[in-house]
Amino acid sequence: MVFGESPIKDLYRRLVWGPYRELLGRLPAGTELRANRRLGQLASVGARGKAQIVRRNMSRAFPGRDLDPLVRQVFETHFVDQYISWTFKRIAAGEGSAYIEMRGVEHVDAALAKGQGVVLMHPHMGPAQLPLCELGARGYPMVQVGGGGVEGELSEEGQRVSALRSTLEQDIPGRIQDGASYLRPVLRALRANEVILSACDGTGGGKELGRRLIRPVLGQRMRIPVGGVFLALKSGAPLLTLVTHREEGRWVSEVGPEIAIDRSLPTAQVLEQGADEIAAFLGRCLHTWPGDWHFWDEFQPGRFLEPL
Repeated sequence: MVFGESPIKDLYRRLVWGPYRELLGRLPAGTELRANRRLGQLASVGARGKAQIVRRNMSRAFPGRDLDPLVRQVFETHFVDQYISWTFKRIAAGEGSAYIEMRGVEHVDAALAKGQGVVLMHPHMGPAQLPLCELGARGYPMVQVGGGGVEGELSEEGQRVSALRSTLEQDIPGRIQDGASYLRPVLRALRANEVILSACDGTGGGKELGRRLIRPVLGQRMRIPVGGVFLALKSGAPLLTLVTHREEGRWVSEVGPEIAIDRSLPTAQVLEQGADEIAAFLGRCLHTWPGDWHFWDEFQPGRFLEPL
């Protein structure tokens, strides 16, 4: 979810990334997630224009459904995710149980036992870097494929906050690889039996990376990125899924079993089949946990969806 630049936003940044962040850092682990959910609830009321866009786009997927609770959850998710970098140092120090429950990690262990690395495809749901940090804290060799980003110029205050966020991301026990650069470092990481996180929905904010194929998701023609499938195919690494969602007031990340890839087929055919798998997986995730997805404000023709 992207909010435009303005003097009011800069004032908000100074307050939130200053005294508010410092206060939460002195409170018990997990407090910041609950506080930031409340911040999201307030924003869902105050940012009426953005809430209207989210509601309109969600109505494409869920016609006739009461969307007000879901729109509020989308804002909660966004604000928790925006400030999750505040918690990385605590998670790296072993306090991850206060923030997230990991399930299906045995699938990662089984995949790593093959010695060819692991590709974890994930949608941007919940605090998307939480599992990256928690798995890294547990000793798994983690690499996130990042990139894309928000179009447009940031204010001076926005640039300061962006730099601070990047500094805090260095507390993650893992590394972030720019997906806009050559893929050789990522393939080398897989050959070194490391775990790669690759998004299977998009990067948001107007800048997208990599090849996309059109598939139906929640009744809409969506542009599906197939970079994770390509990485698994070229490296020989097992391909798994990961999704982060809310369950009874806490965040849970679930790793799914290996997805079969017929490596004897031509690359184009493998990517086509991979796009089918991703669309089915993404559709299940968004249908089950719609309020935990980041990109409802871009679930529209010309962005995540094909133009009408």
